[in-house]
Amino acid sequence: MSQGTDQAVSSEYSGEPVPADWLKWLLPTALLAIAATAFTFVIRSNELLDGERTLTRWFSKLDVVGVRTVVDFLDFISDDTVAPGIFALIIPVVWIAWGRYAALTYFGTGCIAALTLVTDLASRPRPNAELEWTEAVFGLGGYPSGHVVHAVIVFGILTYLAGVYMKPSRARLVLRVFLVSLIVTMGPARIIELDHWAMDVIGSYLLALPFLLIVMWMHPRLPGWLSGAPRLRALIGADRGY
Repeated sequence: MSQGTDQAVSSEYSGEPVPADWLKWLLPTALLAIAATAFTFVIRSNELLDGERTLTRWFSKLDVVGVRTVVDFLDFISDDTVAPGIFALIIPVVWIAWGRYAALTYFGTGCIAALTLVTDLASRPRPNAELEWTEAVFGLGGYPSGHVVHAVIVFGILTYLAGVYMKPSRARLVLRVFLVSLIVTMGPARIIELDHWAMDVIGSYLLALPFLLIVMWMHPRLPGWLSGAPRLRALIGADRGY
């Protein structure tokens, strides 16, 4: 399948493995994973952390007209019934524009994000209007925030793929800025909506980033790893330029 007119300026894959760059990629990924794990243990061992109620209250007071419009938009696109549809609709768009390998990367990354819906890592209640700590109810609140994890991983990999496959242009810049904006604002929106406490959101960003970095690291290197399996590499479209 054609890679599209906006693919990155790169030659056909030569078969040469891309350097692992362990220090550049895996060290920061490992440090983030350790930080996320430690943060999760702290969250599981405590109720509200110092300053968490104050920080949550500060964000909740940002619920004004202009901000409310953004919050409502983010709430809509991340709704449990809408988000899967948007995710599915983007798959053929990525396939047509950037090729089968990019589409499979996007799909696989989205499946990772879906795992956060299976269970909570910590039973934390949704804050009420008085910002009181109450009984936790599965599906309401909880840690991590599925909305934040989904935004970081799904919109994050789209941001990465746009940078890889699209030529430098105003369209690429606008698309990537828009996607990053969704990632950055999704967390505060969950606090403003009083769907999560502040530390739920911070921890969710920490948990999601290592998964995103791993996929970004693997994407250009997988074709080299599959050099001994040309049929499989061709099947997933990894034998094309990227």
